[in-house]
Amino acid sequence: MKVDNMNANVDFTTDDDVDAMLDDIMCALGKKIIEEDNKTAVVNPIRVQQVLYTYKLLKYITQGTNAKVTYELYSPLKSMGSVTVVGKNIVFKQHNWFIKAVEFASNFEAYPKLDGTVEMNFTFHGLTKHVE
Repeated sequence: MKVDNMNANVDFTTDDDVDAMLDDIMCALGKKIIEEDNKTAVVNPIRVQQVLYTYKLLKYITQGTNAKVTYELYSPLKSMGSVTVVGKNIVFKQHNWFIKAVEFASNFEAYPKLDGTVEMNFTFHGLTKHVE
């Protein structure tokens, strides 16, 4: 059962049918992502600046804590970037600035880790624009 032939009226009859459909969807999605990432693109300087601002802001509002703040540009795709905060006791004294950092991000997630720390990830899309 291929994604191109996917039909909302198709019923799964076995676990293998479910696995096959999920595999097809993931393969199609992967191909689309690689295709998009291989297109010629230019840097979106405003969006890159938002990543760097968020990084600097989070470094500032976590100073004096055990939090480690890092950032990445153009990873895992050239159109993406991220800022990560990891620490045991992360305290933000300026909540309104933290909220601004979340607003700049395309996605925000926070979760506890097995080592007793908490990780917060601010993901940014649109660091590049396709040249058509």
